[in-house]
Amino acid sequence: MNLSQYDDVNYIVDALIDGHKQIFESRMSGFYLYGSLVWGDFDVLCSDIDTLCVITSEITLEEIDKLRIMHEKIATEKPAWRDRVEVHYASLNGLKNFRKSSFKMGNISPGEPLHIIDAGPEWIDEWYCVQEYAITLFGIDKADVIPHIEKYEFIQTICGYACSFRERIRDSKNSCYSQAYAILTLCRALYTVINGEQVSKIAAARWVMEKFPEYSSVINDALIWRHERNSSSRNSYETYILAEKFVHDILDRFFDSEQECNHEV
Repeated sequence: MNLSQYDDVNYIVDALIDGHKQIFESRMSGFYLYGSLVWGDFDVLCSDIDTLCVITSEITLEEIDKLRIMHEKIATEKPAWRDRVEVHYASLNGLKNFRKSSFKMGNISPGEPLHIIDAGPEWIDEWYCVQEYAITLFGIDKADVIPHIEKYEFIQTICGYACSFRERIRDSKNSCYSQAYAILTLCRALYTVINGEQVSKIAAARWVMEKFPEYSSVINDALIWRHERNSSSRNSYETYILAEKFVHDILDRFFDSEQECNHEV
């Protein structure tokens, strides 16, 4: 499947689809691609491949074991993409009722090995992005997978997630990459609550720098740090001071609480 200009990306996506078909067989309902590969600004050196695999019922431990082997094989064949492939393994019924109750979902993402998690209403922002931007690579249409999510629900969830970085930033003292993630995530959250739509972190960073040039220096730094996922010669505590200040400035200035955002600029 030649969905991108990058041979490795095409290979990985094909390997995921074929591997999932073999493991889930008739239980595989659909496979969807979203993220920067779809909405733009994909960086082959550091961006992730974001996908959703939908199955007829909740994932089993036996399937998790088989998936671990599949993912390790892909990572061994394409080592530059190790820890850069994200797949959510969600059931049709779980997605249909996610607002009412949590369901068991398989998940592999950067920094998180494949495991089973509880997914509930806090996943609205993720499912909204699937609803609005994902392309169907296999199976049933995405509209038949996720119940409609209103924009206001998405914005409210983004506000809550942004506010969580008051605490989350403390865990990034030893990682410039994590600090960059926090800075660029807040840029995208700010863009979203002001403009009512989701764009890539890079596009949001450019917008914030143009709109609020006082933050240009630290955002430019973050655009460099994001390429330093596995190693960095920088003093991460010194950069942490800059990242922490940015996070608190943005939250104090534009996000009043987890439930309400200050939309005025």
